[in-house]
Amino acid sequence: MWRYASASVRGTSHLRAGIPCQDHAQVATIPALGPPQALIAVASDGAGSAARSDEGARAACSAFLEFSRLALDWVCRAEHLTDSFGSDVLADLRADIAALAKDQNEPISAFACTLLGALVTPDAALFVQIGDGAVVYRTAPDARWLLAARATRGEFVNETVFITRSDASRHVQAVRVNEPICEFALMTDGVEHLAIKQPQGEPHTPFLEYMTSALREVTEPGEAHAHGSWINAFLTSEPVNERTDDDKTLIIATRARCPIPR
Repeated sequence: MWRYASASVRGTSHLRAGIPCQDHAQVATIPALGPPQALIAVASDGAGSAARSDEGARAACSAFLEFSRLALDWVCRAEHLTDSFGSDVLADLRADIAALAKDQNEPISAFACTLLGALVTPDAALFVQIGDGAVVYRTAPDARWLLAARATRGEFVNETVFITRSDASRHVQAVRVNEPICEFALMTDGVEHLAIKQPQGEPHTPFLEYMTSALREVTEPGEAHAHGSWINAFLTSEPVNERTDDDKTLIIATRARCPIPR
């Protein structure tokens, strides 16, 4: 029984410049009706230098959800997804964004964005990452938080890999966890430095506990809107804005009655 909450907020630099939030996030449960047994979550960070990256991030999230739904309908379980899932979903995302770019007579680079995705079923999970940001998870309430994959950086400082790059397929990370997942979080790079200790690249447990503890107390499955509002307020707070002026997205999810790992 999954409970989840999320927020995407505009960074102070974008507020000052009148630029829309270039982050986007979506979460869906399967089945759509009744207690959620499987969860699909996705977040995307649009490139600050790309003219339509907010549209690219939105399109990437929608395409990832649709592709993941179809994949789970076909194989039913995350552990049955093939190793090519990451490259397959990238090809689908790029095709959707290329069609969007053609319709608007823009180069595909105008829609540049990263991607963080999670498909979590009762017994396994598959995490996908292209670019920066972070995906963390743990398999039991008292287990250590683990980093699913390291952020992909570019050649220069603050440079990353976007799904619109012609060589993006070389940088797809798809990590399967063949045991039950108890909790996980997806975050774009505006939150990454709060949740991941550098240079160690390890999850920062106090931050993750702070963001997750109240969600565990939610009794109803599905989206916890009040907790999402709390995350929004936290991400737009002065202490956080003093540390980063970037857009910020955080998705967190916890499972009631976490199963014991096999």
